[in-house]
Formats: sequence, C-alpha cells, structure tokens
Amino acid sequence: MAATALPATTIVRAETYYLPPPPRRGQPAQDWSQVPGAELIYRWAETRLNRRLPVPTGAVPDHPGLYARIDDGRWLAECDACGSAWIVSVLDPRFGCVETTCQQGWVPLILPEDTDAAEAEALALARRFWWHPLDPRNPNVEFPGEPAPDPDPGPEEPQP
Repeated sequence: MAATALPATTIVRAETYYLPPPPRRGQPAQDWSQVPGAELIYRWAETRLNRRLPVPTGAVPDHPGLYARIDDGRWLAECDACGSAWIVSVLDPRFGCVETTCQQGWVPLILPEDTDAAEAEALALARRFWWHPLDPRNPNVEFPGEPAPDPDPGPEEPQP
C-alpha cells in the first residue's frame, strides 16, 4: 500500500482497503458508503482491475465455509477453487472471488467469536499474523491424524 497506508496499529479490513478511486477532474467523488463490505471487492475490481463481474446473488450450496485469518495485518480468505486471496470484511462475513475463472457465488466466512480480540492478539506480534484455531491450515496447531514432523531427519542418504 502506498501513500494511503494505514498505521501499524490497524488491521486492514475490506471497508478500509477497497476504496473508490480519486475523482476525475470536475467530477464528483464516487460514494461507496452504502455498499456492503463483502461487495466492495467487486466495485474495486471493476475500477482498479478493469473487470466487470456480476455480484453473486446466492450462496454456494453446501459449502462448509472458508476460514478468515489475519495475514501481515490484513483480514484474508483464500478461494478454495483457485487459491487467490482477497481482503475480507468481518462485518459482512461472505467471500466472493473476483477471479474470472471462479465466480462461484457467496461462501460463508468462518471468523472468531471476538474479532477485536484476534486483532489485538495479532497487533501484539511483530508481523501481525493470526490463524483461527480450528483452521486445518493453521501452522501453529497440530491436528489429530497428522503425522508429527520428524525433529531430526538425520543425514541424507546418497541415491544410486
């Protein structure tokens, strides 16, 4: 983030990242204040990435949801179809991917019960990372059924 970077005491959400472009000379500024947080990415993609994508109207059926995490000071979720990550809203917990290959619909976000506590925990760290404790990709939690990493793999044996 360039000149509009937020202070290091803030965790970035969709509402503070996906902002309208500066107004053109002689034109009024765009007002996105009434756009729901999850839908801001579609407005931003249209103006910044030149992608005109329809905003999803329904949810992906039977989708279990995506875990949101704080990644270097930003609330992110990764699309499980294409792997792209987008900044999300914790106030409007829906995820929609704006990659042209996806466009599947709204997926529910899985957030902590207390997002402010998660943000405070992340802000206390130097790199500002936080993972949901139930997220299977959380590198800080060992889940049942996963093999424990070998603490000392030993010397590598030469291959014939």
